[in-house]
Amino acid sequence: MIGGSIAKLLQIAGETKEALGKISTELPADVTPAETAAKIAELETSISELDAINAERTRLVNVKGDKAGALSDYLVHVRISVKAACGPDSSEYDMIGGTRSSERKRPKMKKEEED
Repeated sequence: MIGGSIAKLLQIAGETKEALGKISTELPADVTPAETAAKIAELETSISELDAINAERTRLVNVKGDKAGALSDYLVHVRISVKAACGPDSSEYDMIGGTRSSERKRPKMKKEEED
């Protein structure tokens, strides 16, 4: 691809279209400013369609994130409710993914260093 980027390619194509209008030498029938303009329009249409799809994708990614956050919050609420209703050491709390208080590691006392 000429230019390395779509913006640069469109710029070069526009300049080429303008230059073709000023050239008086016979060129092949398909090398015209109108044909160049048509190809530029096709690419710009594709860019617009892609931008619309990307915007929709971004919206859907945001919706997915919102729904994932809502589900996470709900699961925390469920665990808190089961812990409050059944106790922090109950098998019910363990069944929903909580760690029973009897299964938690006990904190170790740090020994004080003598100076």
